[in-house]
Amino acid sequence: MSAKLFVFAAVFILTSQLAPAQEASRAIPVFATKVTTGTINRRIDTSADVLPLLGVSVHPEAAGRIVEIYVDVGSQVKKDQELAKINDDVQRAQFAQAEAAVTVAKASIELQKVMFESAQSALLAAKAGVEAASSQQKNLAQTRTRLEKLLKEGAVSRQQFDDLMAQYDSANARLVAANTDVSRANDAVMSAKMTIGVRRAELVQAEANLNAIRVALENTMVRAPFDGVVVARHADTGAMANPATPLFRIEQINPVRIIASVIEKDIDLIKSGKTPVIINLDAINEAYEAVADLVYPSIDAVSKTGRVEIILKNPENRIRSGMFARLSFLLNTSVDVPIVARDSLIRHNGQHFVYVIENDRAVRRQVEIGIVDEARVEILSGLKAGEQIIARGLEFVREGSQVKIVESESER
Repeated sequence: MSAKLFVFAAVFILTSQLAPAQEASRAIPVFATKVTTGTINRRIDTSADVLPLLGVSVHPEAAGRIVEIYVDVGSQVKKDQELAKINDDVQRAQFAQAEAAVTVAKASIELQKVMFESAQSALLAAKAGVEAASSQQKNLAQTRTRLEKLLKEGAVSRQQFDDLMAQYDSANARLVAANTDVSRANDAVMSAKMTIGVRRAELVQAEANLNAIRVALENTMVRAPFDGVVVARHADTGAMANPATPLFRIEQINPVRIIASVIEKDIDLIKSGKTPVIINLDAINEAYEAVADLVYPSIDAVSKTGRVEIILKNPENRIRSGMFARLSFLLNTSVDVPIVARDSLIRHNGQHFVYVIENDRAVRRQVEIGIVDEARVEILSGLKAGEQIIARGLEFVREGSQVKIVESESER
């Protein structure tokens, strides 16, 4: 009997010593992390291509052989700077001819002015002749009346009266001639005046033709439409230019323009002049901060997206048109709040939980979440900074499971 008691006691002691070791061997290995505080943003991610602020293909306005090219790809140009010259021999000859036509038209006007003044002088002389003839005719008429009485009384002879009548008839003839001269002089004045008007119209026409040829001559010089950089050249010296074919492409890339597409349900979340945006350009390994400058008022009927325009300064011209940009519109920001990795959350029946490690055991705790980004989640309630939670290995953990931390995320 005493031997059985001894064996039982030995087994009991051995079992009690092995239990902790067996329990430890059943602990679930997990990765753990501590809840930290930080800044997190609610954002909309999209992508777009970089566009120049201004970009045009420069066409010549005149056709002809290219005699000079002054710029090349990469040249920085100013507005109205000369880019290329087209042969202008024909335009110069036409311009000289048009200048001569203007000179002739001006001389014709001056000649007509002299003729007009001469006609006016002739008119004045003719009017003076009418006055003289009219005065003489009136005097002779009065004299005739007296002589008629004297002739009846026998005081003058018939010959004297006939001589007076001859003078009177001559005076009438001179008066008629003088009036005719006045009428002709009036016609001459009116004709000279009308001719001056015609010559002035011819001058206007000649000057308009001269201006048109001047524009055609100026158009043989191809100029930059705005400040920018030449990004393409399509012709060489000696080639034939025509308005249908561009010679250069010029772009203004400081600043640049980015137009991003955003799905229609999110477009109202972005505000012109207010919503910040982070622009990542992987090609040059740079990130830029900017603001949404313009939210377009319409939605594309096919893609069901709206457009947002951002103007980005580019003083060093590192950003090139055509680059690929990743954009993140930051809708709102939480600062100095508890943050955990998205992988540490468990979602069940619309609620969120984490496993907190307390005394080497997993304790499931409900949490309320806020902003969620690609990898992190804001914790509004349920966790405090510094608490240790299970970051990975959740699929093997249950409420109260004993766990063994094999690696801490904070140590990695």
